[in-house]
Amino acid sequence: MSKKCHHLIIDDEFKALSPIYSKEDYTKTEVNLVLLESAPYPIKVWRNIILTDFLCYQICHKHSIPFEVERMSFYSRNDALLYVCETYIQTEYLPEPHNRYLIGKAYSFMRNLMSDVYHGKRSLPFPKEHTQILDNKYVKNKTAFIASSIFHVSPTTVAKYSNFATAVDEIRRKNKTVGDAILTQSFRISMENTMLLAKLSPARIAQAYREGISKLPDNFYDEQPPLPQKANPQIKQMPVYDRDAELSSLTLTINAWNSSMERFLRISKLCLASEEAKEKLNSSLVKLCDTASLIQLKIKESDNEQ
Repeated sequence: MSKKCHHLIIDDEFKALSPIYSKEDYTKTEVNLVLLESAPYPIKVWRNIILTDFLCYQICHKHSIPFEVERMSFYSRNDALLYVCETYIQTEYLPEPHNRYLIGKAYSFMRNLMSDVYHGKRSLPFPKEHTQILDNKYVKNKTAFIASSIFHVSPTTVAKYSNFATAVDEIRRKNKTVGDAILTQSFRISMENTMLLAKLSPARIAQAYREGISKLPDNFYDEQPPLPQKANPQIKQMPVYDRDAELSSLTLTINAWNSSMERFLRISKLCLASEEAKEKLNSSLVKLCDTASLIQLKIKESDNEQ
């Protein structure tokens, strides 16, 4: 398709997934596009809806800069939304809260896709290496395990990220500035407190942000929630001891680290970083290597003890 100033659709649901660019990011992109006098890459769309290149589109229209359009095909809207989440996770160096948000949103889109699969409306949309869990009839919430395989986090973490994403959406609905601040980490607040914050009124949310309250006190609610009804006392069953629990947890954590480091290798620009930052990173990597070597030594010693 030839280059011109196309008129495309900005869909709020797709736009909400986009990275939140700073004024500096906007200015740099604007200067580059004005100097080039055309967009260096096509803007990807689905049914004329912009998928990921909102910043480029906005600046091109502001200065009447021509650009190409790449039309993409997806089976459904949920497929397109999932593609956007995966694209940002793989290609953008995002703040950790925004990365968690995208994984949580991706999981919700995957649940919609799997619902269509279970109802016979479509074939399985994921590669076979991520769907082996479907053969296990004893596992519940199999979609969480598929998401776990794709995004290298535990199924439990996937569910937590989904709740976090829902909370951020609710906060954005009440006060977009606060919701965006949580994703960019300019308002530092835990996932648990983000979920509590989402339950508050817009006025209380604005107050928490204005006063920098990252841990909500018990008296911060507008109204005290009703006390839950007491359930009939039951004999507590002790959980079965899992001797591999600690090792499995550490393995999942290391996989998540490895995924983050691989993403860093793909998109980082070390030549632009300060010497101090590079030295700190190198020192942390040395400590990580030393600790990993000690763990490997412990594994060998345990094998010899058997």
